[in-house]
Amino acid sequence: MGRTFRYIQNDDVLKSFMEYKDSLLSERPVVIARHGDYSLVMRCLSGDTLGLTIENDVKKTIVESRTYDTHSTTEDLVSRGVRHACQKMSEISDREVNRKRMQIWKWYVMEWQLQHPNGAKEFMDKELTWKDDGPDAESDLMDIEAFLHGDYLNLGNTLALIDKYLSDVENKELFKKFAIADIMEMTRDDTRDRSLEEAEKSAANGEIKKHYYQFLVSVEATDKEHAREALLSYLAGDERIRVQR
Repeated sequence: MGRTFRYIQNDDVLKSFMEYKDSLLSERPVVIARHGDYSLVMRCLSGDTLGLTIENDVKKTIVESRTYDTHSTTEDLVSRGVRHACQKMSEISDREVNRKRMQIWKWYVMEWQLQHPNGAKEFMDKELTWKDDGPDAESDLMDIEAFLHGDYLNLGNTLALIDKYLSDVENKELFKKFAIADIMEMTRDDTRDRSLEEAEKSAANGEIKKHYYQFLVSVEATDKEHAREALLSYLAGDERIRVQR
């Protein structure tokens, strides 16, 4: 599932509105949180009215909206409303992700059936039984399950499948964009888990693992080249430090 990125915390929304209603919010709305294709947006509808809307950034549509009169509301009510809006945004986004992911998996099932024309009965027989444990539990898993997991996470395979089963250009691009984002999200978690496992093994073996860190540095200079020279001068040639050219 995707993650909700918050730019203003629930308890700070009313406070931020009161602080910026006559300056920033009078010029444009502000995004409070994002989840997938959805944003939670704060607007100043008038000097005393705070507006919250859940918007689909791709379709440019408003899904849900609510308003608060700053004279009659409280920080707790606004905070609760923001929390509920974020939950709603997450549920809608995750539902759409599951729907698109399942559609691609259906195409993979169709591919598997084409490659295993005589396996339909075996497939049905095994799906109608369940083994929770025992030495043969893993070996009894259908080839289709490994096929789905392994091939779906192979970006090249999935994009080729989308090309094969979709002829409409707009929908094809929609599914390709979705697949790239979804697979990147899923494999990022896999990579993180593998890194944790490797770190635990290294620690158990007494190995010291080197890490690379990046820091944001501000340099006052007349142009980019002078800034780079100033940074190199400050770092004084330490071999552990690499400056990106």
